[in-house]
Amino acid sequence: MTRLSSLPDADLVIIGAGAAGLSLAARLARSHSHLQVDVIEPRLTYTDDRSWCFWRPPHHDLSDLVAHSWDGWRFSGETGPARHHRVAGLRYQYVRGIDFYTRALERIDGADNIRLHSGLQATELTPLGTGTDALVSVETERGTIRARHVIDTRPRALPAMLYQSFTGVEIESARALPFDVNEVGLMDSMATDEGGMHFRYTLPLSPTRALVEWTRFSTTPVPAAILTAELEAELNRLGLGDARVIRREGGILPMGAIGALPVSPPGVVFAGNSGGALRPASGYAFLRIQAWARACAAALDEGGPAIGHPTEPWLRRSLDRIFLQAVRANPERTPEYFLALATGVPPAGLVRFLSDAARLTDYARLIISLPKIPFLRQVVPQPPSVQPVAVPA
Repeated sequence: MTRLSSLPDADLVIIGAGAAGLSLAARLARSHSHLQVDVIEPRLTYTDDRSWCFWRPPHHDLSDLVAHSWDGWRFSGETGPARHHRVAGLRYQYVRGIDFYTRALERIDGADNIRLHSGLQATELTPLGTGTDALVSVETERGTIRARHVIDTRPRALPAMLYQSFTGVEIESARALPFDVNEVGLMDSMATDEGGMHFRYTLPLSPTRALVEWTRFSTTPVPAAILTAELEAELNRLGLGDARVIRREGGILPMGAIGALPVSPPGVVFAGNSGGALRPASGYAFLRIQAWARACAAALDEGGPAIGHPTEPWLRRSLDRIFLQAVRANPERTPEYFLALATGVPPAGLVRFLSDAARLTDYARLIISLPKIPFLRQVVPQPPSVQPVAVPA
């Protein structure tokens, strides 16, 4: 990750080395691609600033990155019984940000044809020529790179129907934590107030250590200071106000982006969260990014052009939109909606829906489980007026 005094031309320029940019560059390094690749990233260092989770069988192609996994997950409201889920052969799996960054950077550093330019920003993209020999000029603070293909994963302002704002702490306690170490609190203590729906997300990492996040769904982003105060109040309520804080993470995820991506110059494609990787109704993105990186690396290795993140299938896109519109229109009923899904949809079907693998029967159970009138009112698109928020790549 050293600064270079000059920037040579490249077959591919990846703008942004977040989850998407690093995933693609690492895959190209692992496949021993012949392409000359330059990766442009403003940050100078990587920290343990985020987590990614997903459902998968115990063994898969990302198993070596999984820091912890659980065979159960839970939904609960402020009152009433919790809904406990398990699916044979599936585990909820957790990848630490720093582990992902470290492995990707090691693979990139080991490839002579892939260079990561840290502390550098791309300022302008300009098409050069037309046809199959056309290039793209990538202007940076240290010069220009001419590239055959450009993948832009930079965060950009995206207006959305709702925002998922969250803050979290990894804590270590001197005494046993009040959590089941074999079960994730996926959406715990769901409730609403004047600020929208809120809930606790809990990953128990040991009897005395856990990642605890406080999340809100709202029509505008929630300031970090408010979330932090609410998280501290929740930790105090749980008797964990004196637990040692190991690290912090947080963010704002736009749910249900409104409008199309900006038009890109010829030879440029979008990827990452701002390219459509973020699942509108859930906020899950990691496996979607990995699937895109796998497909894009294969296309490039076969001599084809770079591909952007694929568009959302019509049925999934439509149901996500209807769900988000119903949540926005009836925020006080949002916990009811999620508990209805947790109760009425078999756990395997709900996991398939959240993991982009839903069958028609899963969609049918989803529709049957939810109250009809609030959702039928949202069948016709009703884009609200919202503020755009930049999202990480």
